[in-house]
Amino acid sequence: MEEMKIAVYDGEGTSPTLRPAFFPLTPRFLSAKELIEGNWDSDILIIPGGRDRPYDAALRGKGNDRIRSFVERGGLYIGLCAGAYYGCAKVIFDPGYPLEVIEDRELAFFPGAAVGPAYGLGTYDYKSNRGARATLLETEKSSLHCYYNGGCTFEGDFSRCHIIARYSDLPQKPPGIISCPVGRGHAILSGPHIETTFKLLNPNDPYLSKIIPTLKESESARENLWSQLLSHSA
Repeated sequence: MEEMKIAVYDGEGTSPTLRPAFFPLTPRFLSAKELIEGNWDSDILIIPGGRDRPYDAALRGKGNDRIRSFVERGGLYIGLCAGAYYGCAKVIFDPGYPLEVIEDRELAFFPGAAVGPAYGLGTYDYKSNRGARATLLETEKSSLHCYYNGGCTFEGDFSRCHIIARYSDLPQKPPGIISCPVGRGHAILSGPHIETTFKLLNPNDPYLSKIIPTLKESESARENLWSQLLSHSA
């Protein structure tokens, strides 16, 4: 993992509280201008959580062309929460509620829709952690809890995509993490924050304090799955 060159998008809309989640990795953080114009020679590009609309405003056109070209040449795109929404052809977020977003997106690594919040409409709040959960994921080999806050599931044609993990505590166990081939590369889209350790969460936050013990029990499994995603061996 130490030899991988990792770039993390750090433009408007990204959540600064998640920056430490990528350590002990030492990624290069990119502004929108650096992503579009700079020389970021990397193996992996991570689009983190936050708000997808500012990503679209800043990267539509040249930025997305640069991202797609990077992946098609053999790079790995990892979209986490908002980054997963952004990697789908359509975003359907909280329809009928004040935070509603129903819009198309250019990257379309997954040809279908990112639909959320996965745990129900009206459950997410940008100003608090009211929507936070210790989601239960099921992979082909194991089950584990990881941090979730507003992320999506996926709806559409999975014939060319691999479902890495499902939300096993939701009806019909919808997909939670998927991988899609893109040219010589791949895009991994994760609704939950598989990158986030419980150690980063504020134990004094009433919404987080009740899920931290559950997340702690799955920390080893979470770290293992996150490492597998980074090496694309999941």
